[in-house]
Amino acid sequence: MSRYAAVYLPWVRVEIARACMARDEQRAPLAIVIARPGGVVKNECSLLGNTKLDEVSLEAHTCGVRAGMTIAAARAKSANLRVRVVALDAVTEVLACVAEAGLAFGATTSFDSAADVVCINVTGCAHLFGDEAGLVSKLDECVHALGHECRVAVADGVRVAVAVARHLSRDVVGPTATSLPRGRHSAVVVPPGENALAMSSIPLTALPLSDKARAWFSKLGMTCVGDLQKLPRSTLGMRLDAEAGAVMTLIHGEDTTPLSPYVPPEVPEERAELEYGIDNSEPLLFVAKMLCDRLSARLAGRAMAATRLELEMRLDRALAGEAALPPYATLTITLPAPLSKPAELLGVLRARVESYAIPAPILTVTLRATELVRKDARPLDLFIAEPKADRALPRLAAELAADLGDDRVGTLVLANTWLPEERTRLVPYRKAQTTLVKGPCATPTRGLLSRMLEPARLLATPIACSAVHGAKLLIRMEALEWWRRGLGSYDYVVAWRDEERALAWIEIDRATNEACVRGWMD
Repeated sequence: MSRYAAVYLPWVRVEIARACMARDEQRAPLAIVIARPGGVVKNECSLLGNTKLDEVSLEAHTCGVRAGMTIAAARAKSANLRVRVVALDAVTEVLACVAEAGLAFGATTSFDSAADVVCINVTGCAHLFGDEAGLVSKLDECVHALGHECRVAVADGVRVAVAVARHLSRDVVGPTATSLPRGRHSAVVVPPGENALAMSSIPLTALPLSDKARAWFSKLGMTCVGDLQKLPRSTLGMRLDAEAGAVMTLIHGEDTTPLSPYVPPEVPEERAELEYGIDNSEPLLFVAKMLCDRLSARLAGRAMAATRLELEMRLDRALAGEAALPPYATLTITLPAPLSKPAELLGVLRARVESYAIPAPILTVTLRATELVRKDARPLDLFIAEPKADRALPRLAAELAADLGDDRVGTLVLANTWLPEERTRLVPYRKAQTTLVKGPCATPTRGLLSRMLEPARLLATPIACSAVHGAKLLIRMEALEWWRRGLGSYDYVVAWRDEERALAWIEIDRATNEACVRGWMD
């Protein structure tokens, strides 16, 4: 039997508007006007006193503001009411983000922007989270981490799960259903085979009924689906006419509606449009944290990790000091190691943003993961503790690379060469981790060509020596790599240097008898 999870976002438009508002205005009463294609309302500047509200926040509803009121009538109820315009496509972007994050809980996801619902096929996935209650709990936490209030329900069919999620309350749907409290709302798991029982307490507004049929049932005193379940099918079908096929099956919990799979874009990105331009790094990092949380959830749904990030900022050129300033500024960060967790992505962005001089106020911030790699899951060992360096080193290397440059952060490897001073080389961390190093830079699998005692510290510029006393010969080499340096014979000795009061590693050219300090022995 197929199982589906429905995630309903009841306050999605309010959350979209508040994401662009200043932090001191987050809890103020808020009303939403939807900007529809071809409509008169485009932005806040096009609002008039007789413009009707489409949605209100819980704080505004407490003050007596209702959807359908004009702005003038609503401000008479609440003087500090904020009115914001939300584009119709903005809801689609949010639902697409939740649907992509839902791929971590099921193989197929879909969303309906008209109903503000995301559906996930969770058939056969409950055991990965313990049971369906654990799956619902994790799914609820994931959506809350994206910054959205939600109601979650699991049932045998798509339409049943959507109906239960949209009309969810703290009352248990059916005597055997599992209710999981989550803040102001709750999450419900309808047991297999009990769709009809779960639908019995759902109001008639959840059914695809015409206004005429709904008015007729209201006159008869029928308010919930359970009242219709008591009627004979033949009598009910005659009253429903063309709607009988869709309504009759849903009333009795028979739901075989398939999902229309959502295919995520090739390059995941998250965007935030700001109400006021920001011109310093602190508010930019606050916005970047929100984008990192959302991008990380999308990467988790793909089971991927990012190896290159792109932070694009749309600038307000009207307030810029330079007339030739480009409209966009882009920061490209190449990650030495694949990263996917929110704290890791934010740490890399912080290192780059704090050293970036913002040329003009920023109006829009977009975060993209332009290069992705597969993120392989690694099971934990029950008896061996996981090394902390395995988790901390990739993030540390990425932060250093973002701050210093990718070519200056790497791993020291031993090169299989005869030249002792070139034995140690810095290989970029990314290449060292992906084993892309070939040739003389690769770490040898067998013993090195030379096994003499080598210095712990090499000098970038050798120090010339006039004479060497009390030297101990380490090794003598003839015609060292003639194809690179030419024919020559060299003695490598160790001797004490009174000037530096240290044990020196000295190279002596036997042809010219010239000596130089190449490094120090510890």
